[in-house]
Amino acid sequence: MNLRAQLKLSTLLAAGFACGLPALAQAEELSVVYRESPYVSAVMEAAKAEFEAEHPGDTIELNAISSSARDYYTKVSLMNQSASTAPDIIYEDGFQITADAAAGYLEPLDERLSGWDEWGQFSQIAVQNGKSFVDGKVYGIPLGTDTQAIWYNKDLLEKAGVGADWQPKTWQDILDAAAKVKENLPGVDPINIYVTKAGNEASTMRGLMNLISGTPGGLSATLFDPETQKWIVGSKGFRDALAFLKTAYDNGYLVSDTDLQDSSFQNVLVEQRVPEGKVAMFIDGNWIWARWIEGGTAPWAAWNETLGMAKIPTQNGQGNGFTSMSGGWTIAMSPNTEDKDLAFDFMTTVANFENSLTYAIRAGSIGVRKDVIADETYLETNPTAGFFSSLVEVTNFRPALEIYPQVSSLIQETMEAVTVGGDSVEDAAGRFDRQLTRLAGSSNVEKAN
Repeated sequence: MNLRAQLKLSTLLAAGFACGLPALAQAEELSVVYRESPYVSAVMEAAKAEFEAEHPGDTIELNAISSSARDYYTKVSLMNQSASTAPDIIYEDGFQITADAAAGYLEPLDERLSGWDEWGQFSQIAVQNGKSFVDGKVYGIPLGTDTQAIWYNKDLLEKAGVGADWQPKTWQDILDAAAKVKENLPGVDPINIYVTKAGNEASTMRGLMNLISGTPGGLSATLFDPETQKWIVGSKGFRDALAFLKTAYDNGYLVSDTDLQDSSFQNVLVEQRVPEGKVAMFIDGNWIWARWIEGGTAPWAAWNETLGMAKIPTQNGQGNGFTSMSGGWTIAMSPNTEDKDLAFDFMTTVANFENSLTYAIRAGSIGVRKDVIADETYLETNPTAGFFSSLVEVTNFRPALEIYPQVSSLIQETMEAVTVGGDSVEDAAGRFDRQLTRLAGSSNVEKAN
């Protein structure tokens, strides 16, 4: 029992004896809302039991919402619009942090986190997912994250003359490997990259952002500068990334137009084409393997022997040499919470080592604590954990400001224009610049250096 809990118990007992009423009548209750899933429920229920044992008299009310992510965001937003309905603690997608903090729905945590002796265990890169892009403050404690890489079929690359132990060092290395697959393996699609509106956010994040984050200056020089708080237009890196995609498309390295414009192709790719050996390379996230294990949506016993993983290189191998994009969920606090110290105690219980380990293993996510990433149980449970965890040090997060969904749609339209639409890079990029300026407002846009 911590000091705060001991003092509270003493106070409750004293109050109870003094007035002749049961001391627990003064107990406090914290409401917690989260999106229901087996792994989140397991962590929340374990944290509730641990917290209530450590805080006699205080209770946790768990409110699990079973819905799609989009519906969950809507329901929590509606709850947050009134102090009387706002939950004390929120399971918050890092994607929503900036907008919800700006709306006044979240409490900044920096001061409390600085006094938490376990805060140093958290990757400071992963912590970015819990920060606002506007004021730089931490509003959410990260529970897990994800990273992305190039999955590839080792047998196919060996037959194509690329080699089974493959790691591209530049974008050109990727195009060269695709060219060999195209030349030597008829009937095999060299590489899948989501490049159309049908791919939705997968096109924006797994397609273009994995590329522009690997250009000189990264996302700050190509899309949004967090220091100036302005969106970027006229970027060379943005145009170079579009040129890479156009080259891949024009040379026939990507999947067919029909597949590119099929909104269900993400499932078709991972659950059919890849296991059938019809796609040589594809850019995707660390979580994909969970579909192929026993009990997954498309069991494939040979996946771990058949597939290899390569880091996504920066454009010319500059900087750290590699890049990735990440997201993930956090635990956050409402500013309407009456006892913020008590709420913070529950949040740190949710994010302690044991619960973070459970979350990482059962969600198949990347651990955000150093002690979780190094844990033997974690590494043995997930055969890809070591590789994808190593990418946290080079990863990036989306500038998820309020207008980001519209910016993302513009990006998808631009990618589609230079590939299946046949537009030139300059025409499509110029159109993107003009539309972004209208959307964000000219005072919120600056020209790239």
